[in-house]
Amino acid sequence: MALSLSTDRDADTITVTVAGDVDLSTVAELDHAVLAAVIGATSVVIDLAAVTFIDSAGINTLLKSRRLADERGRRFRIANATGVVRDVLDLTGVLSHLSG
Repeated sequence: MALSLSTDRDADTITVTVAGDVDLSTVAELDHAVLAAVIGATSVVIDLAAVTFIDSAGINTLLKSRRLADERGRRFRIANATGVVRDVLDLTGVLSHLSG
């Protein structure tokens, strides 16, 4: 499934809604969208409700994004990870780090 991204701004928060597969072939799109969000807002939420698959490249991008947000003093969290995506993030030990 192809990757689809949309952004929504509410006050100082930008929510990036992600749908589809987050993998090596689509991760550059997500990286670009999250970078723009981190630069443009004090709080960033990555909504993963419609993500059907995530691989190590996707996880790495989320971790890099969290680091960038921390370096810039921005709040960053993922939301609505469900099913296999939640399981993968939990099994790799990053779910709590990215959710908080």
